[in-house]
Amino acid sequence: MVFYFFGGRTDKTEEPKKESQIELPKDPLEKKKLIIHCCHHKTGTVVIEKILRKVCEHYKLKYQYCPQTKLNEDTDVWMEHHSHIDFSKIDRPIIGTHMIRNPCGIIVSAYEYHKNTTEGWANRKIKTLSHMTYKEILNSINSQDGITFEMKNTLYMESSNNTIMDMYNWDYEMPNFLEVKYEDLMTNYNGTLANMFKHYGFTKEMIIKSLELASEYNIRNKNEINIQKNAHITNKNIDLDKWKTYFNNEDLINKFWKIYPENIFDKIGYPVDKIKKVDKNNKKILWNKYGGENPYL
Repeated sequence: MVFYFFGGRTDKTEEPKKESQIELPKDPLEKKKLIIHCCHHKTGTVVIEKILRKVCEHYKLKYQYCPQTKLNEDTDVWMEHHSHIDFSKIDRPIIGTHMIRNPCGIIVSAYEYHKNTTEGWANRKIKTLSHMTYKEILNSINSQDGITFEMKNTLYMESSNNTIMDMYNWDYEMPNFLEVKYEDLMTNYNGTLANMFKHYGFTKEMIIKSLELASEYNIRNKNEINIQKNAHITNKNIDLDKWKTYFNNEDLINKFWKIYPENIFDKIGYPVDKIKKVDKNNKKILWNKYGGENPYL
């Protein structure tokens, strides 16, 4: 796959190529591809946004991080935070990536982040809930009730229920989209990004340079002081199994399964690392531990 970018000279005078100049389509009427990265709240949005912005800046590509209503026709790379896209309104070839995360991981990460966030929506008084803010509600109840609140409410787009159902309702059969897991980004940073850039049509040289540019945003390369200062990183130890310390009782697990579709893990591609319904015969909590034996039986 060749990554096309319109620009440069139109005469036949040859000059050394600059890094920002990419091979043009042979057909002058061919429209350039629109690269799209779709994601969801608490699925690596902040780090990917920084990476794409940096890479686009280096290659002189027009980048936008916005809702579709503000998307410009000449944009090269577009990031949509909530994966809300009307593809019928895009009259260009599309190549994209879609990043998701274990729903339980999203819930726990959102709960811990929303308890401390300074974002405006979470600090806005909610008339129907005694004029308390989202943040105040989470800080006024215990962790189990807080997790339940995250799972059930649909107050804001950033609420976990909306996030997870958006993820569930995504079309996972689109051949021009590469499905990417947040967990893979955390465990194989360079490999995951290289696959994304390759899917976009970057050349080998572009991929190498893009990984170099992205290296400063690798959380696992940051020292402890920087991690502690970063408000977006609620899981300071980068423990991908942290959600299991919350989903460790029958009541919370049953609530999860009352709220979300029975096939949610299978549909989005997490058939291994998921919670199972409680076995009513022996009352033990059943888990599938990612890549290993079940430690809870």
